[in-house]
Amino acid sequence: MTDITWSLVIQIVSFLVFFLIFRRVFFVPVLRTMERREETITALLEEAEDRREKSVELQQRISERLAEARSEAAEVVDSAELEAQRRYQEIVAAAREEGETVLAEARSAIEEERELALDSFRRDAVELAELISEKVLARQLDEGERRILEDELLQRLQHNRD
Repeated sequence: MTDITWSLVIQIVSFLVFFLIFRRVFFVPVLRTMERREETITALLEEAEDRREKSVELQQRISERLAEARSEAAEVVDSAELEAQRRYQEIVAAAREEGETVLAEARSAIEEERELALDSFRRDAVELAELISEKVLARQLDEGERRILEDELLQRLQHNRD
């Protein structure tokens, strides 16, 4: 029986030596490698999460800036439309003023021409009346008769005009 016991003790010691050597040579390096790999993976996962958060934050900032840019663009467009409308109103008002001025000047010129034509017509009518009177009376009118005739003729012309 001693054979079995010594054989068993030798096997146990051999197993323990083998286990310690195997552990020292294989398990410890493999465990270290696995720990390093786990740390690397954890670090990479944390870095990926940080990058994802930064990406989300960057997307939010881009969205905010884009919204601000759109808002500013809308304000610029609104401002330009208001300015264009204001300029349009100014141009229309200036054109109206100019048109009214030209129209007033034209009316004034027409009235002056009308008055000149009426004065010319009156003079011609008076001269014609004098000439007719002289021919009818076969004599020349003196200054008093001429004035009376002119006044009478002017009153009739004035009465017919009104």
